[in-house]
Amino acid sequence: MNDKTKNSKKVMVIGLDGVSCSLLSDYMAKGYLPECEQIIKKHFKLHQMQASIPDVSSTSWTSFVTGVNPGEHGIYGFMDLQPHSYKMFFPNSRDVRAPSLWDILGQKTNGKNSTLLEKYHYKIESPLRSIVLNIPQTYPALEINGILTAGFVCPDFQKGTYPPSAYEYLNSIGYLADINVRNALNSPADFFKEASLALEKRSEAYAHFLNSEPWDLFIGVITETDRINHFFFNAASREDHPYHEIFVDFYRQMDKLIGRLFKRFMEITDGEGLFMTLSDHGFVEIQQEVNINVWLKEIGFLKKDDRLEYFEQIDYGTRALAMDPARIYVNTEHKYPRGEVKAADRKSVAAELKNRLTELVDGQGRLVMKHVYENEELYSGPDAALGPDLVCIAHDGFDLKSSMEKENVFEKSRFTGMHTQHDAHCILPHTIEIDRQLHIEHLSDIILKHFTGQPGDQ
Repeated sequence: MNDKTKNSKKVMVIGLDGVSCSLLSDYMAKGYLPECEQIIKKHFKLHQMQASIPDVSSTSWTSFVTGVNPGEHGIYGFMDLQPHSYKMFFPNSRDVRAPSLWDILGQKTNGKNSTLLEKYHYKIESPLRSIVLNIPQTYPALEINGILTAGFVCPDFQKGTYPPSAYEYLNSIGYLADINVRNALNSPADFFKEASLALEKRSEAYAHFLNSEPWDLFIGVITETDRINHFFFNAASREDHPYHEIFVDFYRQMDKLIGRLFKRFMEITDGEGLFMTLSDHGFVEIQQEVNINVWLKEIGFLKKDDRLEYFEQIDYGTRALAMDPARIYVNTEHKYPRGEVKAADRKSVAAELKNRLTELVDGQGRLVMKHVYENEELYSGPDAALGPDLVCIAHDGFDLKSSMEKENVFEKSRFTGMHTQHDAHCILPHTIEIDRQLHIEHLSDIILKHFTGQPGDQ
């Protein structure tokens, strides 16, 4: 693996969870991110990129690593309902129906199939080795030709790491799979301190695996950016905010790590490998939280039995329910225990709801929804029918929620930042021509084209 030909085929991907194109551009212009600025000057380009719909991390990262839409990979959110019930469960790596990028490269797809696999499986001449660190929705760690430690949600660090030797090393250095977000409210100083420590440990682990293990594909994700954005995004651009400097300092720390990884990668590959950064969604400051299930209840589409908990409160008479983030499911008979809507009426109920959602305004008369998509507009593949009937994308500032416990449609909470679907980012070599709006599903195809030497548009 030391010959120049193989070195030039290496790929490094640095994931920056929730880091928007707009904020990166602004911070580079202000001189806060000199390493990223230097990368851009070295024949790279910053692209504004579309995230998945819905723009939740579990869905978007899975769309990146599989290169297909949720109708093929099967992950629509952090939580879902068990078939023919209202009981919640949290999908994990075993529920991902499509093979990952490293599965395809490692020629170890375990019977999974996808349109991306069909395109490339015969072009991978021999198994390639991957190091995959901290990507959400990869718990528990499945066997891989290489090393994997899962990102959030990771309830058991040992089960989230493969092979055991990697767990032993990470545990020995005090690696943090995630940080305590409660400190954001109770002790912001401790919150930022732990975020900084977690980033230091990621940096240490990334350098260790980068230099001590053989690899062809290296992916390392930083999640702490998402954490500080959720709680302190109102500090991002306000110089008079009490946490502005510590917010910017964390981004400076992130920038230094990116610079070190980029420099080392260029050394390893003689400047000929493929380097990229990306985010799973963007961020914007919250103006209002919008509780969709409260709204559905107000307009008579949702009935609750308050004696029960969570989505098991769904009672007879319910025509539709919402799950985070604004995935709306028609309560169809034979699909749900107390299904109210006949299968033949499902589309008409969805159409009625779509019309009413597009007219939803806040107390100041501002339209909430930017777009309301029907299932068929978004999803294709064997699992498309399992997806929501409607998915809402709000105008920036309206954070869509689906709690069953809230009382008001519009409110504010402890969060100051929310996801945006349209403002994810990707940094790519300018030699890669992008002739359409870049989408997170496109990136695995770009990576596989690099490994297989395939020409063509992106």
